[in-house]
Amino acid sequence: MTHAEMNELYELYVLGAIEPELAGEIEEHLRTGCTHCTEQIQRARDTAAVLSFLAEAQEPPARLRSRVLASVQPFPRERKWLFAVAGLSAACVALLIVAVWDGNSLRASRARIASLLTERQQLQETVEILSKSDTRAVQFGRAAEPHGRVFINRNNGIIFVGSALPSLASDRTFQLWLIPATGAPESAGIFRPNSAGDFVQVRPTPIDTSRIRAVAVSAEPSGGSSAPTTKPILIVPLG
Repeated sequence: MTHAEMNELYELYVLGAIEPELAGEIEEHLRTGCTHCTEQIQRARDTAAVLSFLAEAQEPPARLRSRVLASVQPFPRERKWLFAVAGLSAACVALLIVAVWDGNSLRASRARIASLLTERQQLQETVEILSKSDTRAVQFGRAAEPHGRVFINRNNGIIFVGSALPSLASDRTFQLWLIPATGAPESAGIFRPNSAGDFVQVRPTPIDTSRIRAVAVSAEPSGGSSAPTTKPILIVPLG
């Protein structure tokens, strides 16, 4: 199997969603010590870890859940920034696999995995920000209220990740704002938390960290607003 062929399989391999023969070929190749493939497998693991934070919880068949949990292996946890997404470990990946593998066939499972992997580029940008040595982390909130961390990198952008945002009406969305020392807030995108209140919002563009003093979240109409229309429910100072 060539590198070009394996490039489309790393994420599926990490999720345990490819045929045993293909998985065996990848494992045999990894035993040769190929640096390229080792790095790509690590990137795929990082991507799957972040993606697992976004997966909606679903109740799987008991037999499938037992099978998945018995077969999953823990992920390496060497990188200090893994704490950013609240326990991105084998348990998170197991929940992701259960969430996408609850169909009636391998074909249906792959279709759902493929749908999730359309966000791969954004998730890789997330990993890129988190892995930079000059990325700064700011923690906010407490367990009983909206809480999480903001990761900001001058050249690569900002990640807003956390839990426990309040529920929204179906025609409303949360909008993230960059608050400068002077001037109007700048939109950093709209997002909705999952059913557990967890959220990840990424803006992978350079940020003038000398000018931005805080980030804020407000509830806005579903398409977002050009400026905040409600009082922010959350303000996180960055300075």
